[in-house]
Amino acid sequence: MRIDELAGLRIAVVDADEAVRTDWDACRPTGDVPSGEGIDLVRVLDPPPGRWPDLAASGLLPRPDRVTWLAATGADDAGFLAGMSAKERQGITLARRRAAKAGLTLSHEPLTPEALDTFLDLYEESVGEMPNGLAVARNHRDTIVAGIERFFIVGAYRDGVMQGAAIGECCADIGVARLRFSAVTAEHRRISLSRVLYLEAVRVVREAGYAKVTLGNDPNLYGHLVMPGLFAFKARLGFRPVPSTTVNAGDGQDVADRVLSMRALADPSFALTYRDFRDRSGRELRFDFYSVDGQADTGLFTTCMPADVHIHRVEG
Repeated sequence: MRIDELAGLRIAVVDADEAVRTDWDACRPTGDVPSGEGIDLVRVLDPPPGRWPDLAASGLLPRPDRVTWLAATGADDAGFLAGMSAKERQGITLARRRAAKAGLTLSHEPLTPEALDTFLDLYEESVGEMPNGLAVARNHRDTIVAGIERFFIVGAYRDGVMQGAAIGECCADIGVARLRFSAVTAEHRRISLSRVLYLEAVRVVREAGYAKVTLGNDPNLYGHLVMPGLFAFKARLGFRPVPSTTVNAGDGQDVADRVLSMRALADPSFALTYRDFRDRSGRELRFDFYSVDGQADTGLFTTCMPADVHIHRVEG
């Protein structure tokens, strides 16, 4: 057993044999266990498919460790917007009007190291306002600069000052354009500027010849590093979560997890697990919600993405 800690979540990493033979209920932290002790989640990395049924029977649910948000770019803006609800389309129209009223101008151009550094400052300020937010973009700076000819930036500016931006990457090798990072100021978050930036970025990659676009990868435990609201936001924009390995085979892996404690998680939290533990060929996903009282308002999420729902009561 190895204990990893990530943003307050203590993870016991074990192999499949230890996972199924251990009484994890006895390892569940109680109220008198300090936050730096105990186990909040049990994980098997890359579990053999033949062990999935045994692991699931022991409460360790197989799932992708990350999901990629994928959408078709459509023939034009109208084609892309057709994948959204009428309410969301109206919201984008309103966001565009508010951006224009705020005196913002949009532009896109190839990414430069200078523009990247300006963006990273804005990004870190934005992520710093999030609970458990991890500003990971700067860790990728050297890699981005090394292949900067693949990248572009869509920015919103007022008086020449960046108020928001999205950075995209054209991945000809896998036939997908990726919207990698985005950030807006707190002022312009309130007018939904990010929606305007994303729609403009989709137009850019469509005109570059890409039929598919992704809206980033998320850690597949909503309520920890990313909040459940992010799921609903991306789904309302017409994107759908798929295992990240279905877009890029080298991106991510499968895990089998069991949540023992909610002390480092939002209540409720959820993950997208494989719908059929006996056969992962279809890669269909379902919702597994975790809550102290065993109840969760799932409608916000299942309306965006209809799927099977399982709710788990987790003590403490």
